[in-house]
Amino acid sequence: MAHLPADATTQGLNIIDTQLSLGDRNLYLANNGNIKMLSTTECRLEISAHRGDFRQPESSANAIKSALQDNYNSVEIDVMLLKDGTWVNHHDSQTGRATVYYTGERFKLNRMTFQEFANLKLRDKQSNNLLDQRPIAAVEAFKTFAAYRNNNQQLNVEIKSDTNGQKLVELDNMLRKYIGLGGFYYSAADQETLYKLRGINPSVYLGFIQGGHPTSIEKLTADLRKGVKNDAYYLDNQHKLELVGKYGTKRYRSRYKDYTATSSLSTLQKKLGRNSGIHLDIRSYMQHPSVKYHAHQLGMKVYTYSLNGSEYHQSQLIKLTADQLPDGAIVDATPYTICQRLYHAAAPAKHYTPVSHLGRYIMSLPQDADFDRFNEMRGYQNEGYYLSLDSGLAAINSTPIKVVPNNIPTPLLEHGFPTITDEKIDNDTGETIILRLPQRQAK
Repeated sequence: MAHLPADATTQGLNIIDTQLSLGDRNLYLANNGNIKMLSTTECRLEISAHRGDFRQPESSANAIKSALQDNYNSVEIDVMLLKDGTWVNHHDSQTGRATVYYTGERFKLNRMTFQEFANLKLRDKQSNNLLDQRPIAAVEAFKTFAAYRNNNQQLNVEIKSDTNGQKLVELDNMLRKYIGLGGFYYSAADQETLYKLRGINPSVYLGFIQGGHPTSIEKLTADLRKGVKNDAYYLDNQHKLELVGKYGTKRYRSRYKDYTATSSLSTLQKKLGRNSGIHLDIRSYMQHPSVKYHAHQLGMKVYTYSLNGSEYHQSQLIKLTADQLPDGAIVDATPYTICQRLYHAAAPAKHYTPVSHLGRYIMSLPQDADFDRFNEMRGYQNEGYYLSLDSGLAAINSTPIKVVPNNIPTPLLEHGFPTITDEKIDNDTGETIILRLPQRQAK
């Protein structure tokens, strides 16, 4: 198993057969129990991990490390400034969702010192329980990325704070020092921030984030206000209400700026330079199918994201042909899920014959098997079922159920209503089972 990545597990019953069976599908079993892709070269779409690995706590070193080990092409993190001028890895403008102050008090990030920031606790993504971990400073995020990246992986640094050129120079210098040119790029929703960065770093890629489509914002607002999702979903998306509160109005819809037209793209490209691009809500991208063609004519890239969840994002990408797909997607899903749905990158090659029961089960699984739920799926291997990426629980071999016809005629009454009769019940007795209860000792 020397060909497997460093984090591949080598322990367990029939582990060699299991790894070879998975390897036949371009997969392997990692030490953390996750199934990962051996290679994403067949997936011609750049897959960016939104805020790092979506299964790990936000603003943590583990979110960055895990995303890199899961073969994402890039890792997107958010950076903002504290009151004392420290750059930190944090998404929301205030605490309370992904991070919590030890007193329970809520703080705006731009009013916190780093000492106060260091007292924040991270929240577990699955249970929402507080962890004995703190969020990290931007420099810690950069060092973590540098320690675990492959040469072809990049860090997408989304800038959340409005700031001056001096602080942006400081940020760029840290990235050059710890990661190096070519290992990172910037994105922001503020064009002026990107314009300043172009003067600081003439060669770096700059991605302008166009605001969410009004329909996407309205859908998000409706979902959260009606409580149609679970508590964890609400908490995880509550920060978007800041955006909704500002833009989910008729006034915003009248001000909504769409840059997908050729003239708008040209204006944007002149301001940001040739090594630039536009990052669009998937709904905007689907409504303007020619935006990629016009952007490429200007030397620009197009990435997509979604305000309405990963499943919606993927459902729209699946509708596109390979040529219509954007250059990249910023997602809360694994590279395996994206690559398999769009390119069938984990289809079995059938070059290996397994010898164990688990190995044969892996080889028997249809192309749409959901290996992100591998541990759960193993519980169905004896029954001949699996978990599909699109349709949930399904049978591996679809054999028609033999229906035994009921040839017993139903007697009718004089008015045509059937006589209701009990079904025949087998009342033969089997062997007697004797249960002996323990006697309570008298005191």
